[in-house]
Amino acid sequence: MEKNRTWPVAKATKKEIISVFVSSSAWYDNYSNFDKIANFPAMQAWLAGNEESPADLDLWGFESDHYTFLDLKKWLKEKVEKRKGKGKGKSKEEKGDKDEGTSERKEKSKRNLQCKFSVGLLLLRYICEITQHILFWLLIIWLFQWFPIIAAKEQPFPNIPFDVFSEFILSNFGSNITLSATLLILFSIIDNVDLLSLHARQQNAKLKGEKNVDATAWIRLLARAIQEKIGMNSDDLFEDDEITKYTTEKGRSILLSIKLDKMAKLLKLYPFNKERKVFEGQLKPVSHASIDPVHIICPIAAECETLSCKGRALHVHTKIRDIPTATLIKGSKIFEYAYVVSGVCKICKTLYSAEHEHAHDETQGYYKIHLNSAKYLKVGQKLWVDRAFSQSVLNGIYSFHASAAAYTEYWNNSFGNGKEISCRQVWQAFIHESICMVAKPSGINFIGLDGLSITGLTEEAFAKLGENGNICASHGHSCSECTQPYRETQDSPPDDSATVKMVVIDGIVMGPQHCAYDNCSNTLVNHRGGVFCDVHNLEFGARCHVCDCPNQKINNTQACNEHQEMWHKYNLEHSSDYLNAENLPWNKTRRRRVQQPHDESDNEISNKKHYFKTICAPCGAVIAWTKFVKSELATNILKFLEDVFPNEESRPDYICIDKARKVLRTAVANGSWVYWFKGSCFVVDGYHYTNHHSDDYLCRKWCNPAPQDGSAPNLVYIAQDRDAFNTQACEQLNSWLGGFESIMKCITPSNFNWFIHSMIFHHTQHVIKWQNSQNFSTISEDLELDDGTEI
Repeated sequence: MEKNRTWPVAKATKKEIISVFVSSSAWYDNYSNFDKIANFPAMQAWLAGNEESPADLDLWGFESDHYTFLDLKKWLKEKVEKRKGKGKGKSKEEKGDKDEGTSERKEKSKRNLQCKFSVGLLLLRYICEITQHILFWLLIIWLFQWFPIIAAKEQPFPNIPFDVFSEFILSNFGSNITLSATLLILFSIIDNVDLLSLHARQQNAKLKGEKNVDATAWIRLLARAIQEKIGMNSDDLFEDDEITKYTTEKGRSILLSIKLDKMAKLLKLYPFNKERKVFEGQLKPVSHASIDPVHIICPIAAECETLSCKGRALHVHTKIRDIPTATLIKGSKIFEYAYVVSGVCKICKTLYSAEHEHAHDETQGYYKIHLNSAKYLKVGQKLWVDRAFSQSVLNGIYSFHASAAAYTEYWNNSFGNGKEISCRQVWQAFIHESICMVAKPSGINFIGLDGLSITGLTEEAFAKLGENGNICASHGHSCSECTQPYRETQDSPPDDSATVKMVVIDGIVMGPQHCAYDNCSNTLVNHRGGVFCDVHNLEFGARCHVCDCPNQKINNTQACNEHQEMWHKYNLEHSSDYLNAENLPWNKTRRRRVQQPHDESDNEISNKKHYFKTICAPCGAVIAWTKFVKSELATNILKFLEDVFPNEESRPDYICIDKARKVLRTAVANGSWVYWFKGSCFVVDGYHYTNHHSDDYLCRKWCNPAPQDGSAPNLVYIAQDRDAFNTQACEQLNSWLGGFESIMKCITPSNFNWFIHSMIFHHTQHVIKWQNSQNFSTISEDLELDDGTEI
């Protein structure tokens, strides 16, 4: 190219050519030594790797795994000095070379040429390797510069100066625009990056047939939604001259969309470069981490509530430098650093926390007042949750029949993001939330002793709020399903001044097991596999668990040597491999639900079980519940009814129970029929009545739930061919309660009492709420005006 004069630049110098491959210092320090090798054929042969090359020791004078440029430089220096040899050695060699003749000089010249060629190839190979390594590391450095952008799932929050943002708002929107409208526009843009990507792509044509559009339908949709959200104050988004110029809704929507487009570009939420020629990819969601608020968990009371203090101000109880931090869960979001501070009254010394008040009394000592209005609940040593989280725990367990362990796994898989909560913390959230739920309808705050464990708190909560199984949420409840107007005969009109009320009683075998020893109903010492209470465990715990066997059991089994076959069979039938079709690694603890018995005779059910009995209204609202140990005797049922309905005014007109005949016989035998027959009548529910013997005169005469002869006009409407009440309410409740069977059999009696009480309480609230909504719909239909509107 230089000869043809087509080289576009000046002729390159030797120095410039060298700098393309290596630095000048590296060339002159190392590579320039290869020019001197031409005078040493032995080194040339060694570098070329010829078979006739000398050994390392003969050539270098020492052996090594590798030889460096420094070794070559020293070797050349020694050889040159040796040749000079005070001027004599070199002259002799030169004289000997001149006498060898022309053929030898040609051979030497040929070898020198081959050596130079080999050295050049070696040098070129070395330079290529160095260049390859340099390019590799340059590529790595370039990738590391882009790696945070490629790996990031979110982009940081726009960090523009406030004066720039303020000037943009004042110059593009009306002077009366409010802070709420400004923040609405800002977060509407930030939280709709996918829509902005669609808008930017359509706004910039790339392919044939596409057109550049300033106000795309995407951005106009966002503008329209913002206008509808702001409502009547949407005129504040425009200046006065713009309101006069753009009078139609479509024109203002387009004008607002152009402003939103400018604001998105100001916030750098526009996926095109400055030249608007290259689409930089889909916009990533904007992280809100930099604008997350600082949370301080403090008392909700602004002043002391003790009467003698007369509303004194509260002071910070802890020095500011010693205020602890904790993790806070709000809904499904985790905040790592939240400050927890309590207040104190300087006069009465009452401590005020975010969830309770801590006070002292001369008779009770130190106690805690658990606040129903608390915004946050403490569920761990350094973990607080808001009420949205605790309510989701309560509703999740109620709706899905989930245990605390199951809900913990669900939450960690869905929202954990590396920060997991424990089963104990979920259980504490359930206990605290359920206490607030049960105490709130009564208008009181639960007061418990200070320093109680979660188990002690559960026991005391049931003792003070459980009301022996009575559900206060259903007190005074009356609806069209559980109360009917009185009818004197089938043909007489209903009398609204008098009502007829029915309750339904039934139960299932459910709950924690008790001691298996005869006539002992104490709690088990081990609720996960144990069979004896603490007293009988000392006496019989080491014996074989086969009935009437006095032998000692073998270690790690529950049977003696004689009954080992029975023990292995029991283990096989109760193993996960037997209960499950497949024992998958991720589902090892799954168990098949056992159908809860409730209609069997007493001798068909294990004497370790509890009978769980409920009294329901026909609409499904639960009135009360209780537990019977080992059997549901008629005397126990009558005692249960007397506790729930202590006087004649509270007793219902009809009591529907599957064992009505037995209860009636017992009442007649012990004389309590006088107490009940004054205003109540025992009937059998329709499902069990069909199974009773047709020749049972007592049942057919006095316990018929739907006589067709017109003798019970308040039980059955013959003309309408329907029953007046739903006698299957308890059966339906039992079906729902059966979902908790796997949870109930492995918990302590105190946990069972509070768990089942809170679940039934919550269920009753849902039933009554649904009934009220149905009644409201009926009233609204009755009050409908002639023009079709409703009051």
